[in-house]
Amino acid sequence: MFPLLKFSEAQVLDYYAHVTPEMVRASLAKDRHDWFDLLNLTSEAANAFKPEMREKARKARIRYYGKTVSVYAPLYIGNTCINSCRYCDFRVQHQGTVRRNLSMDEIRLEAEAVRRTGIDSLLIVAGEDPKVNTVEHLAEVGRMLKKMFSNLSLEVAPQTEEGYRELFKAGYEALTCFQETYDPIRYKYFHPAGPKSNYDFRLWTQLRAGKAGFRQLGCAFLLGLNPWRPECASLAAHAFYLMKECYEAKVQFAFPRFCPVEGGFQPEYPVSEDDLDLMMLAFRIVFPQCCMTVSTREAPKFRDYIVQYAADNMSAGSKVTPGGYAVLEQEHAPDVAQFTLTDSRAPQAVYDAIKANGQEVVFKNWDNRI
Repeated sequence: MFPLLKFSEAQVLDYYAHVTPEMVRASLAKDRHDWFDLLNLTSEAANAFKPEMREKARKARIRYYGKTVSVYAPLYIGNTCINSCRYCDFRVQHQGTVRRNLSMDEIRLEAEAVRRTGIDSLLIVAGEDPKVNTVEHLAEVGRMLKKMFSNLSLEVAPQTEEGYRELFKAGYEALTCFQETYDPIRYKYFHPAGPKSNYDFRLWTQLRAGKAGFRQLGCAFLLGLNPWRPECASLAAHAFYLMKECYEAKVQFAFPRFCPVEGGFQPEYPVSEDDLDLMMLAFRIVFPQCCMTVSTREAPKFRDYIVQYAADNMSAGSKVTPGGYAVLEQEHAPDVAQFTLTDSRAPQAVYDAIKANGQEVVFKNWDNRI
């Protein structure tokens, strides 16, 4: 559980087991919500209130985000990694991954390919390789790409507060860091070696970034590593804490779900699409102002649905391999991705689907002149 939470996992599970329809109804009737409302709305009892939750989530989403959907693209600049995460194909022991770190010229080529799709918000992703992806290198990448994109985000190894200050100066404004699981015992099992095995350093990543000036702090757990309801309780507690300590920044949620594939990692606690729907609706209701992303791990039909009720942000035309947008095509090399993309639509197809739902595609939500 989130360490500052006053309740154990056993107590949280006991609370979930005793949520009644009346408690769910009471939470739905409130204008302002607390941590217990999140538990009520993600309980088994809440499933009977899905229609009411959709309506309340839809109103909250429209109030703060209107009929818009922001789009972005991830850009993988390298996949060498010294961690041993049991579920990741980028782990140091995995022999089936083609390892590569892009040069600055290759990063520029990839970025230009993304920019031609209209996307103006870029997420920089890299494996944890301290010899390659140093603060200095990431800052150099940021300074180059900031000339091309209005918004730059990071999903790389956790840094010190001073490191984040340098990266913020270089042009990065947002950060995403998945805690993977808030259970420290399960965390240690899944991360047996490497810098990522340090639970506490990863846990306080968003706090350090927020103190360094980052304007958006992305939080998540990996759906499938642990029972999802206590993880939701921890994620909500983490978010409430960050909203207090980093009040000048905005919290963003993501819900990356393991979708079992043949030959891939098989999650011990698989999460259904119905469960994912429930938790995203609940988080939109309890945290109406916070940003929310829906992953390309999800099917197109679900993504097109959930951006009408809960999520306000989605990727388009994602490639999860270094060089996937342009470099590999030039080299006629295979695309060996970090995980399976369920939504493989081209960017324009995603834009068309958004517009077909009566929503507007937002490419630019920040201006360099501001």
